[in-house]
Amino acid sequence: MKNKSPFQAAVPGMGLTAEPKGRPWLNPPQHATVEDAIAMYMPMFERTEFKVLLLEQLENGVPMTAISNIFVTSAVMEGKHTIDVGILIAPVLIEAMITIAENEGIDYVVGNEENRYEDEDDTLELVSRAIKNKNGKSKVAEEEPVEEMPEEEEAMPSKGLMSPRGGM
Repeated sequence: MKNKSPFQAAVPGMGLTAEPKGRPWLNPPQHATVEDAIAMYMPMFERTEFKVLLLEQLENGVPMTAISNIFVTSAVMEGKHTIDVGILIAPVLIEAMITIAENEGIDYVVGNEENRYEDEDDTLELVSRAIKNKNGKSKVAEEEPVEEMPEEEEAMPSKGLMSPRGGM
């Protein structure tokens, strides 16, 4: 590293530039209309491997909005369609996922629900399921619930470098 001249290194900001039309999203999209983009996605929902992976994610509580955002973002980056077409087809993708989940009898989270993690038991359930999937058995379910720490009556005054000084 010491033998290399600093003048032979990349110019700062060089990675932020590209040739004109050098990136897929800088070219015209492959699917310019909403109908074309939907037709591009629908065969994916018919594949068995995809359904298995999708249902696994839905069982783990991954919101459908997050999944559809991943599909749309990656397709935009690949130049398949534009971001505005992606925004318009996102509800169609979510409806397709709802149909698959309901046909299989899977509980799902769309992602627009209010107070999703308000119940602490639901969060513990998700953690327990994740550990069970990783290890083959759940350790969280066997443990006793952790008691909350009592709140302190008054916070100790800070005496750090950036703490406010009295009398100013």
